[in-house]
Amino acid sequence: MAQIGMLQYLDEQGVKPDVISGASGGALVGALYAAGHSPENILSFFIESQMFKASSFSFNKLGLINAEKLNRHFHGWIKRDNFDALDIPLYVAATDLNNAQQVVFHEGELIQALLASAAYPGMFTPVKIGDKLFADGGITNNYPTDLIHGLCRAHLGMYLSPLEHKASHEFTDAFDVIDRVFEIYSSAHLLKSIKLPDINLAPEGIDKWGAFNVNNGSLTTLYNLGYETTRDYFSGEGAEWLAELKKSLSKKSLLDSFTR
Repeated sequence: MAQIGMLQYLDEQGVKPDVISGASGGALVGALYAAGHSPENILSFFIESQMFKASSFSFNKLGLINAEKLNRHFHGWIKRDNFDALDIPLYVAATDLNNAQQVVFHEGELIQALLASAAYPGMFTPVKIGDKLFADGGITNNYPTDLIHGLCRAHLGMYLSPLEHKASHEFTDAFDVIDRVFEIYSSAHLLKSIKLPDINLAPEGIDKWGAFNVNNGSLTTLYNLGYETTRDYFSGEGAEWLAELKKSLSKKSLLDSFTR
């Protein structure tokens, strides 16, 4: 949700990405944006879809929510179930459970790849693609900046899993423990990935929210947090970077108009 807020601010500044990478929830947000939806509509998608309602529950032992049942939520939001139907190139990280390695989806069937990338262990059932089982892309690459760095003239990312101190009383259920284990493991991959973008935005206080804060009030609060973080950064420390980027985009737009 915080990343949607970042996209909203960039939209207001007339800045749209040429290429997007994402893992887990970031892959879902990236896909909807790449499909041409506004940030405000993407927020509405998550509020209205209610992915955690009882009809999505799984009756097998591999996860509480049947990831396959979430496929229907994307109907009507994606023009065609293929990466080539997107307006912006998208790279999605997922984890191959059979071979214990990262897999990057960039072409072919889209929705299954998104569900695979967002299949948080224990919460969502693994997703079968071909003869393999896939789970959350964050297991192997929680900040997949490396997937597109070589394609970027200017590179911006928002990281949402800072490894801050967590008091004992903040662990209230098994999901808090799972979430913390996930954060600790994925942080080992961060040192390399965080060096690649020109700017890494990390909303202050985001660590107080777990992966399972899914009520509508929480979604909107996190959206606002992402928007305010982006606005405050580019109104201050990042103002010059944003101005140079907008100038570069203006020149590119002018050149395109001459070559048509």
